[in-house]
Amino acid sequence: MLENGQTTFRKSKDGKNLRIVFWKAQKVNACGTVFFLNGHREFIEKYSKTFQFFLKKGFNVITLDWRGWGLSDRPFPSRPKVQHIYSTEEYQMDLDVVIALAQEKNLAKPWNLVAHSLGCLIGLRRLISDPRRFSKYIFLSPLWGNVRLIPRPFQRLLLRCEKILQFLSLTEITHQNPKSYKPYSLTVHFKENTLTSDKKQFDRLQAILRENTELHSGTPTLGYLIAILREINVLNAVDLPNKQILVLLAVQERITDNDAVLRFIKRHEFIKVEKIPKAQHEILIEKEEIRGKALSLMHAFLKAS
Repeated sequence: MLENGQTTFRKSKDGKNLRIVFWKAQKVNACGTVFFLNGHREFIEKYSKTFQFFLKKGFNVITLDWRGWGLSDRPFPSRPKVQHIYSTEEYQMDLDVVIALAQEKNLAKPWNLVAHSLGCLIGLRRLISDPRRFSKYIFLSPLWGNVRLIPRPFQRLLLRCEKILQFLSLTEITHQNPKSYKPYSLTVHFKENTLTSDKKQFDRLQAILRENTELHSGTPTLGYLIAILREINVLNAVDLPNKQILVLLAVQERITDNDAVLRFIKRHEFIKVEKIPKAQHEILIEKEEIRGKALSLMHAFLKAS
């Protein structure tokens, strides 16, 4: 799939080398361009079928490996299996590079942002800081309002103790040995996984990771976690500009917090919400009927006037 696109490496403002891939639709006049923002520890190859869908519908597609993941630069070259950022602003610098490339290649407008999980947090910040950049926004299984797997008291404690942890040089420690890190899907049996109910897609994901170990990400640092928690807290209190926004929630979600997302959305009546029955967190690598329903909703939303 990637062979049909154009792969390039571009440097961010702070010198990180990022892998970006874009595809141009076969139509003479494209319907627009989809900017796809991956979630936590993901990589471009994971959503190749989704990119094919948009291309067949006449959209250009552009996406990236965020810093620290996939084939983009790692924060610590001597420790490639450590995942770290000092601030979520680093991801905004990555997105700046993608936008600049899309401008350089004159990718057709309207520009639409489609994001998954942590990508939704990054996309939400861009919506607030640069609301005219994209015409429409689609957020799937968004990481908004809460990190479900971390108890709230512990989240509050980490944020209160951030400066002390920095002073003690503890923000770069990880909860597991990076040398023994393995991607989640290679450590869990299909029946216990929280990503997808589709065995074929789960097997495909495992095969990609087994055959391409350079795509493996790493174990996050304490500083990484604090940066994400801080951004969630800040954005949870912000009122959004009135834009065309579609949110897709997986009914069988066990990773992000649907209740927290719905509380946030309740303050913004212009946001359209669709719940996808039987879907787990990875809506776009779910069973064909689940994935098909989601893609149909997304396409109808993008095509509507």
